[in-house]
Amino acid sequence: MTWTPPPAPPRGQRKPRPTGVAALRAARLRRRTWWLVGTLPVVLALLVLGVKLTLLAPIAATGKDRYDGGEATTAADYYGIQRVLNIVEPWKAHYNHGTALARSEDSWALYDAITSLDRAYDLAENESPEERCMIQTNLSLAYEIQGDGDMAYADDKAAELALVEEAIAARDAGLPYDEEILDPYGDGSEEPDPEELRQDVQDWYEYAEQEYATAKQIRGWPDCGESEQTPEQEEQNEAAQQRLQDKQQQAQDSQPENQGGGDTQEGEGSEGDEQSEASGGEGGEGSEGEDQQSQAEREEQQRQERLGEQGSEARDEQERLEQEYRDLYGDQPGTGTDPGDGSGSGTKNW
Repeated sequence: MTWTPPPAPPRGQRKPRPTGVAALRAARLRRRTWWLVGTLPVVLALLVLGVKLTLLAPIAATGKDRYDGGEATTAADYYGIQRVLNIVEPWKAHYNHGTALARSEDSWALYDAITSLDRAYDLAENESPEERCMIQTNLSLAYEIQGDGDMAYADDKAAELALVEEAIAARDAGLPYDEEILDPYGDGSEEPDPEELRQDVQDWYEYAEQEYATAKQIRGWPDCGESEQTPEQEEQNEAAQQRLQDKQQQAQDSQPENQGGGDTQEGEGSEGDEQSEASGGEGGEGSEGEDQQSQAEREEQQRQERLGEQGSEARDEQERLEQEYRDLYGDQPGTGTDPGDGSGSGTKNW
């Protein structure tokens, strides 16, 4: 009995397995391929990092030029680029970014400014007290500027509340009043609610008080005390503490809940009613109207005087604050390392 040999595979569909030198060459080629595939992410990361380090100097220089030119928001955009893949003193990029945003004094940018400066303070944990003091000072200033904005908004709402209450009192007394105050759209669809306005005033003054308190607390952190400061710097720091204390107290005193004006007005109104009833007749009603009108005029005059005093104090404080910054830090914001070191140029307390 004879066996039939197995059929041969079709020609060209199966390559013979390499042997000898060819097998070694194929194995070496496979190892090189896997080595290239495995190291490609590392190579790309190093390439990106190299490009990043190369561009740090021109980015820092451009950001400083924009900052010097008063374009704080644009400078913040350039400084923000430095925060990515910055392994050389990364706190400086966050410090520059937060300082530029805070200098813009934009109400929305201040939130990002506080976040960046707070991050810079954390990253500078092992830096010198002098550098941490710079971050501490600007973080306190950012909170103070935010408090100033909320204080100004609360003052505007308080003025609006006074006008609404005055118009309502005049309308109820049958006296002339500005109808646009109670009917801003001219269709009678919506009248300002004094209670809602009063709550807004209360809330915004409380926000300002809390922000001033936070700024004062940050001023008391130990970094500036541990740094080498001149007597002038120590004096200015103490003045800043007192300034924040005064602003915090002003925000607290301005809150409707702490003014106690409502009880006094109610008492005066009650006394006026008693006098009107005692006089009796049509003459009594006219006397009541005159008393309410004179009372409204006195309240408006007092309100205008308070607003004028607050505005004057705010302008004086702002001028003194700006002069203090100029005396202590000068007009130029650049400090820290040179732009060419790859870590970004620092920005002084503005």
